[in-house]
Amino acid sequence: MKKTIKLSLLVGILSLAGAVAASAQSGSGDPLSNFPEGKTPEVIGKRLAENLLASDHKLVKGYKFIRTNHSIHYAEICAAWGALGFAELTNDDDMLSALQYRYRPIVDEENSEYIPRGYHGDFTAAAHLYLKMYQLRGDKRFYDLGIKMVDEQWKDPNPEDGLTWQARWWIDDVFMIGSVDALATRVTGDQTYVNNGALLVNAYMSKLQHDNGLIPHTDRVPHYWGRGIGWVAAGMVEVLRTLPEDHYLYDEILGYYQKMMAALLPLQTENGLWRQLVDQPDSWEESSCSGMFTYAFITGVKNGWLDEKTYAPAARKGWLGLCGLLNENAELPEVCIGTPEFKTKQEYMDRPRLIGDFHGQAPLLWCANALLR
Repeated sequence: MKKTIKLSLLVGILSLAGAVAASAQSGSGDPLSNFPEGKTPEVIGKRLAENLLASDHKLVKGYKFIRTNHSIHYAEICAAWGALGFAELTNDDDMLSALQYRYRPIVDEENSEYIPRGYHGDFTAAAHLYLKMYQLRGDKRFYDLGIKMVDEQWKDPNPEDGLTWQARWWIDDVFMIGSVDALATRVTGDQTYVNNGALLVNAYMSKLQHDNGLIPHTDRVPHYWGRGIGWVAAGMVEVLRTLPEDHYLYDEILGYYQKMMAALLPLQTENGLWRQLVDQPDSWEESSCSGMFTYAFITGVKNGWLDEKTYAPAARKGWLGLCGLLNENAELPEVCIGTPEFKTKQEYMDRPRLIGDFHGQAPLLWCANALLR
């Protein structure tokens, strides 16, 4: 009798353990928590941040419109912004100190070569790092540098539409300009910055978003390039996180965002990813856009902009799909290199793919942060 009871108890314990494991894998309950061991945002975020700290700087090379070829590339800036956010959310002061040590030459050295000196939104994106560093570590030199870049961006707006002189109608601008404006408001409390960002986002979306919810790489080509659309998704999320709900553009931007998310949902692959050309079934699965879309899904669900039952499972699927691609050095493969506008589909399909490039590392860090908020 005792053996029978012990056996029954053992079977019960094993069944419970199996149920817990299955729940962790399937995400029953809250799909945006209860992740498998090794795939929690705490673990993944720390691995990605440590990968950044162990990496050489990614420097700008080959941009014809800048005055220096040695400034820190915006892709690393985006990863550093994510790492700072992760350290903040996990109260990791040692990581904050390590990040400060990595980037302090920007303000410690007069005329530092690491400061972007171009006249382009990709370089103003460096203010993500500078303003966040000031917010967390209180070094006003970072504030002065970052806010100067944002102010410069809007110092002489176009008299016809009120947009920044840096607007070029490449969809990357929605993040490079809109997101940094939103951060400037969160750091300073000055609504003028996010108002400017909202103006730009609304103008870009009203002009470029197609009836199917997607956006072409530029207003001159028809192709739906994954990372380009990813920049838009992430940029809209940052503006919506910051813009007051009673702002006159809030509902319009939210509508553009929801329309895009609805278009992207059925384009997610069985692996939880999205493709280099998101609407082309024969295109390869690309990691950076997958991270950005996953970030937009997670943030939308957590803020009540997206229906949880519909989008939370897709967000979970994207997170686990990306985590499963990381190698032992916390590097994501299948990251498209920087890409100009192309006329043909094949040119996008033939773009080289990188492993561990910050274009892919950064959005996965943002996903970890979104899950932890």
